[in-house]
Amino acid sequence: MIIQEKINEAKPIFVIGSPRSGTSIITLAVQSGANIPGYKEGHFLPLAQHILDSIEIYYAKNNNSAINCKRTLHHIDKSRLQEQIYAVFREQYNSLMDQEVWLDKTPGINMIKTAPYLLLIWPQAKFIFAKRRGIECIMSRLRKFSGRISFEAHCKLWQECMETWFTIRDQLNGHYIEIEQREIAFNSKATASQIGSFLELEQQKIDRIADTFANKRTQHTGGGEGLIMMAIEETGWSDEQIAIFRKYCTKISEKFGYTESSSYMTNY
Repeated sequence: MIIQEKINEAKPIFVIGSPRSGTSIITLAVQSGANIPGYKEGHFLPLAQHILDSIEIYYAKNNNSAINCKRTLHHIDKSRLQEQIYAVFREQYNSLMDQEVWLDKTPGINMIKTAPYLLLIWPQAKFIFAKRRGIECIMSRLRKFSGRISFEAHCKLWQECMETWFTIRDQLNGHYIEIEQREIAFNSKATASQIGSFLELEQQKIDRIADTFANKRTQHTGGGEGLIMMAIEETGWSDEQIAIFRKYCTKISEKFGYTESSSYMTNY
């Protein structure tokens, strides 16, 4: 009974987003400023999405067996099986975290896809989505991961993360906020207040989060990347690279209000 009550009371915070969009500084600020436990990186929970999606696919492909009472599959209730999977993931974190509020940071598309499942596993979960305009995000990726993957792959990865989030965020029933990476640098107090209000933190902790935003920068690749607003023509990209960027990123950029000019966003 005590274990079950602890599971029911769990209020995890999930920091997600495209890599190089501010997930690291948000995680550092919330963990240190609000004394919320969690590892530096997660990368375990996307496994839930793979398992649960596989169950859906398997039952759909084997529908004839699922509706045939003479076959075992018919007697294995899919919903009950899914709940048992939820319980496995709850118990894994229950064994690691001894507080009702804890934080997991896992950037990337797989974790974004997993978010709706995480709300089923932890109904009181909250999600902080870190976002950043594609131009700056891809420039940052190119600096940090120089030569590891192609320019086109960077563009496609950013586009997939942002498109997936745009598609699934309404499934989270208001359990999320979006934090613009630039606002961390330009409006650290306001951004800390936004996070603090969302997480229902007292003012002292919000002030510490703001101080972290103002004075500490994790995963920074230099060059003042958090402050420069460039037009796409100022990036140094070739005409071919700009065409690739536009192929993958223009439509989703417009959905989030991002421009290709030095104004950064349409409302700046």
